[in-house]
Amino acid sequence: MVLSRPPGVFIEREAPRAAPIGLLPSGIPCFFGLAERGPTAEPLRITSHGEFRARFGNLDVGSYLDSAIDGFFLNGGQECYVVRIAHLFERGRKEIATRATARLRDKSGSNTLQVQAISEGMWGNAIRVSVELPPSKIETFLTVDAHVGDASVLVKSTYGFARGTLVRIHDDDRATYRILQRVDGRTLFWNEREPLENEFRSAAPTLVEPVGFDLTIETHSDREVFRGLNLARQSPQFAERVINRRSRLIEVANLDAMTPTPDNFPVPVQRVALDGGTDGLYTVTAEDFIGADLGPGHRYGLAGIADLEEVDLLVAPDLPWCLQRSEGFKSSKDMEIVQAAMVAQCEEKKDRFAILDLPPGENPRGAMQWRRLFDTSFAAFYYPYVVPANSRVRQPVPPSGHVAGIYARCDAMQGVFRAPANEALEGVVDLELFLQQQDIAMLNAEGINCSQIFAQRGIRVWGARTASADGALAFVNVRRTLVAITRALYVGLQWVVFENNDESLWRTIARDATFFLEQLWRQGYLKGATQEEAFLVRCDSETNPPGAQNRGQVNIDVWLAPFRPAEYIGLRVTQEVDALARGDGT
Repeated sequence: MVLSRPPGVFIEREAPRAAPIGLLPSGIPCFFGLAERGPTAEPLRITSHGEFRARFGNLDVGSYLDSAIDGFFLNGGQECYVVRIAHLFERGRKEIATRATARLRDKSGSNTLQVQAISEGMWGNAIRVSVELPPSKIETFLTVDAHVGDASVLVKSTYGFARGTLVRIHDDDRATYRILQRVDGRTLFWNEREPLENEFRSAAPTLVEPVGFDLTIETHSDREVFRGLNLARQSPQFAERVINRRSRLIEVANLDAMTPTPDNFPVPVQRVALDGGTDGLYTVTAEDFIGADLGPGHRYGLAGIADLEEVDLLVAPDLPWCLQRSEGFKSSKDMEIVQAAMVAQCEEKKDRFAILDLPPGENPRGAMQWRRLFDTSFAAFYYPYVVPANSRVRQPVPPSGHVAGIYARCDAMQGVFRAPANEALEGVVDLELFLQQQDIAMLNAEGINCSQIFAQRGIRVWGARTASADGALAFVNVRRTLVAITRALYVGLQWVVFENNDESLWRTIARDATFFLEQLWRQGYLKGATQEEAFLVRCDSETNPPGAQNRGQVNIDVWLAPFRPAEYIGLRVTQEVDALARGDGT
């Protein structure tokens, strides 16, 4: 029997198809450092040095984060994340970072609204708050009498009224206030559980007008104005909801004063100063960098970005500043502890790489001694410090931010298989220390990447070694190629979760992974004359024995042959002795 259907549009449902595996964006660092302002409990995505300044300010204490961000974008970086570090919790140190605060009073003298700088720091002490109770510019009147028990009124015009508006209904004798839930035609509705307790006559006349207060926030460079606010939690114009969603300067908290509406509004004030903000800079400890994950909105430091998949580089340029200036860093051991935590996260997650700085003022021998504290292929050291072009006092700064930009530049030009070396350091005019060739050779052999000044080619990064003693993983591009492939496979194969763990799934995984790696091999990520020489993928009953299946695991084994950079170019000069003897030059 043949069934016919009428003309129309019909949906044909197909089996869902997993997206192909592909490389994720790379060259995206997360910077950890000190800033004038900005959130301390979340990483912020930044796409320019100007945006960094707008969000984090300009801290004038000689710290290095600002210079590192500038160097990153000058050298080819496109985006990064920033985690502000401050001393937030009392651990025997006196000063912790606090927010500047002010409390506004209502008509009865009760505290009604707390205004707080959006982030910790002395910068918040420059914030000024003004409150106005402007007369209503909109007014309408009843066209039909309103009776006791009504939950709506019919008015001449609803222009300027909307859901959430606090309205004042009044005549010459009495007034009442309601929060509008709906506006329909010329009728204003409010909650039926708040009926009118008095009668209002249209002939009185009875007027209806919106009521609210305006809040103005000012600093030396910014100004924000919020109009028509109220303190009714069910209102879309609830001050706490509106300001905390839109402001980049403050957060407010309704203190639930018992004063009736609208007398619970803040009384008019002009340019009230917030105070009590402190920076918590000179008491920063290693624990502040390492941080903690205390749940959403309370993730700090390194621990707060453990699951941030967008990041593949870690940089902490202010560790040397803390070692020199912070009371919380008792010795170089504190800097070592933080760098060890960075390395540990990279080794555990296997989806990121650390660019590490050496302590300030180290000579080559001291640099080698520091490097020997670490043995990992997930990190690299760079030496010496660099002098930025925009430094007013030619202050040397750690090179990690500028180097991170070179990583991003090479990734964009070719890919992570390209060694991030023999690239000019943009925005750099000098090095803290001039190294001789023998110095560079000695440091390179120890796994320290040096910068070198070339007469015609500028200042260049002249090394691509990891901090590993394992020769197979001695080069930055080798480890980063493995990191990039690990990230791609981890994200690209997440669709397998809750699939039937059988041979059909294994074949699909092996096929998809093989296709992905074949594309990388053809693009130059892997070496080998044939596909078999470049990589091998296995996902079968041997990699997934019954025990693994019972644990809900599916395992895939991948072997790779990444390229290693050519560090040396050998030149062989041959001359024919007989020709020289003849003197004919042939």
